[in-house]
Amino acid sequence: GADASDCDLSYTLAGSTTVGAGVWTSVPAAGVSFDDATDPLATVTVLSTGSYTLTWTVTNGSCVVADNVVLNFLQSPTADAGADASVCGLNYTLAAVPSVGSGAWTYTGPGIATFNSTIIANANVTVSVPGVYTFTWTETNGICTDNDGVDITFDAVPVITAGADASDCDLSYTLAGSTTIGAGVWTSVPAAGVSFSNINDPLATVTVPATGTYTLTWTVTNGSCVVADNVVLN
Repeated sequence: GADASDCDLSYTLAGSTTVGAGVWTSVPAAGVSFDDATDPLATVTVLSTGSYTLTWTVTNGSCVVADNVVLNFLQSPTADAGADASVCGLNYTLAAVPSVGSGAWTYTGPGIATFNSTIIANANVTVSVPGVYTFTWTETNGICTDNDGVDITFDAVPVITAGADASDCDLSYTLAGSTTIGAGVWTSVPAAGVSFSNINDPLATVTVPATGTYTLTWTVTNGSCVVADNVVLN
């Protein structure tokens, strides 16, 4: 048969003869077994990866002829692209776990992904637009390949403002917060007695129990992104 490589530890041989009886042997021989050493189409099983020379020797009366086949048993990769994750912004460091052979990253997503290197397990990637991207880590060892995918969610960073610091002549004030994306909430320091017409409304009206200085914080969350801005009211 023809020389070959295989991704596991068993291989079906392809010997033949026109006449006579044959037998398979191996170099090295340790750990090698045949389901039927006299069958030209025997299945050979080895205990470890490596290169093995198998000899098919056929005897017919006084005639003895032999032929060799070289088999390379390779370790099959087990690809691990890492865990799914969410990140605030458009940049992420991937975390594949290498097994054997060489690896490479590919991707699918709503935008363009740029890698500092596609062939390292912990590649840094920057995407052009927010969204969910699937990064696939493919490992190759000879003819053996395996791949695994990881979903990374890139969340847009909200652009926010709590408004300008101000002074007011009574105990109520209409706030001037804003955000480009995400959901916000108002808090106050001090907090005692402070109420909002709608704590989630960037334009909420705040009412305080007494004169003084209050620091109001507008905190906006979008997925894994959390940003905040303060406004000081007297």
